[in-house]
Amino acid sequence: MNHPIELSQLHPDHRPLPATADEADLVRLYLDRSDAPRGALHDADSARPWVRANMVSTVDGAVTGADDRSGSISSPADKRVFSVLRSLADAVIVGAGTARAERYTRLHAKTRHADQRGDRGQDAAPLLVLVSRSGQVDLDRLDEAGSGGVVLHASREQCGPARRAELVEQLGEDSVVLHDAAVEPRAVIDDLRRRGCREVVHEGGPALLGTWIEKGAVDELCLTTSPLLAGVPDPQSPRGLLDGRSGDVPVPLSLLSLVTDGSALIQRWGLPT
Repeated sequence: MNHPIELSQLHPDHRPLPATADEADLVRLYLDRSDAPRGALHDADSARPWVRANMVSTVDGAVTGADDRSGSISSPADKRVFSVLRSLADAVIVGAGTARAERYTRLHAKTRHADQRGDRGQDAAPLLVLVSRSGQVDLDRLDEAGSGGVVLHASREQCGPARRAELVEQLGEDSVVLHDAAVEPRAVIDDLRRRGCREVVHEGGPALLGTWIEKGAVDELCLTTSPLLAGVPDPQSPRGLLDGRSGDVPVPLSLLSLVTDGSALIQRWGLPT
């Protein structure tokens, strides 16, 4: 006879998702790195920003719903974690395609997190860091809301002079960072370090995140598994968590924590050095 497994048996750090309004318990959880290995780009340099990726996935691995947006597979628990991780971040990294699909603007200063950010010496809103080799981002959309700064990383080979001039005019010269060829994760992290960033959240999309993980540039993966089976409407275009990654050599992960609100699973995974 099969006996149901209690969720607390899956990992010793299992705990109920805290219900406190100020999210102090979640803040402590995500600031606890006592068991987390440092990513390959950290070496012994404690001044390098800590990079955590935050993604939501269905049980069958879809990272967006049928509308190609992650919000349609999210949940109240996922939104709480999303808010807390942004509240801890000095900067939020996102690829240009995801920024367009999810309709990103400048990031907002949240009143409920203002005191904590002030105590940590952080700006009122995180810096939005866009990665677009061609520099094709919706500048008008960015300015529709929010108050945080924006930095764009692009390739000099693919972002022509006219586009570069337009970007500099709207964002400022120091906010447009040009790379000789590909936009390497190490260079982005070094730029964020120069700007005084210590806590960084990477929000994808899957192709960009896959590159960063292959380069050893992510220290921690925060994954919310929504209790959904989304299916793959187009087998030729699967919406996987690490789209674009060959998968020839699996990446081993170590479970750092697991919390639940009864259905959604909120996980933290440490990545190898």
